Amino acid sequence: MTGGFVAVFAAFGLAVMPLALSVERYLPWATVVIGVVLVGLGAWLLSGREVKVLLPTPTPGRPTRSLRWAATYGVAYAVASLSCTIGPFLAVTASALRSSTPVGAVGVFVAYAEGMGLVIGVLTVAVALAREGLAARLRRALPHLARGGGALLVLAGAYVAYYGVSELRVLSGASAADPVVGTATAIQSTLARLLDSIGPGWFALALLGLVGLGAARALRRSRRGRASSASSPDTDPAESSTQE
Repeated sequence: MTGGFVAVFAAFGLAVMPLALSVERYLPWATVVIGVVLVGLGAWLLSGREVKVLLPTPTPGRPTRSLRWAATYGVAYAVASLSCTIGPFLAVTASALRSSTPVGAVGVFVAYAEGMGLVIGVLTVAVALAREGLAARLRRALPHLARGGGALLVLAGAYVAYYGVSELRVLSGASAADPVVGTATAIQSTLARLLDSIGPGWFALALLGLVGLGAARALRRSRRGRASSASSPDTDPAESSTQE
C-alpha cells in the first residue's frame, strides 16, 4: 500500500514540479469529483446494497490477500489526497533537492515514505486485529455496520467535496477563512503535533507488537486446527466395529 502511494507522489512530483503552480489550480476539481463519488458510494451502501470490486488479482475471490490489491488501494489513496498533500510533499522534496546532495534528497523522500507507511501500518494492523475479534461477536450487527459505514462515507465525501469547493474559492481570490475547513484543519494540526511528540520509535514498537500479536494468534489457530483434525479421524473405530 505504501509503495502504491509513494509511486503516485513520485511520478506526480517529477511530472509537475516545473509546473506545480499551474497544475495546482486544477487539483481542487479532482477533489470535488472524488467527494461526489464518495457520497454516491455511501448512499449506495446506505440503501443496503453491496459494493463488489473486481480486480486482476492472482487469488480470485480473496483480494485482501493480494499485494496487487494493496498497491491499487495505495494508488487510490494517493490520488484522493493529492490536492491537499501534494503542496507539503513538493515543498519538502524541492527544499531537499536544493539544500542537500542527491543522496540526502533520496533520504528525505525515503523518510517521507517510511513515516507515512509506519503510521498507516499501525492503524491498519490494529483495525484488522480488532475487526477479527469483533466480527465473531457482532455477526448479527454486520448489516447495520455496513449501513453505518455508508453514512460515514457520505459525511466524508461531503467534506471532501466541500473542501475542494473552498479551495476553488480561495484560488479565485476569496478569503481563506472558512469555519468548517478551519475546524477540520485545527483538529488535523492537533493530531499532527501529537504524532510528532510521540515520535517514530514508539510507532515502530507498536507496529512490531501488533504484528507479533497477529502472528501469535494465527499460530494458535493453526495449532487448534491441527489438534481438531487429529482428534476427529474420518472413521470412528467403534463405529467401524459396529458396522462389521
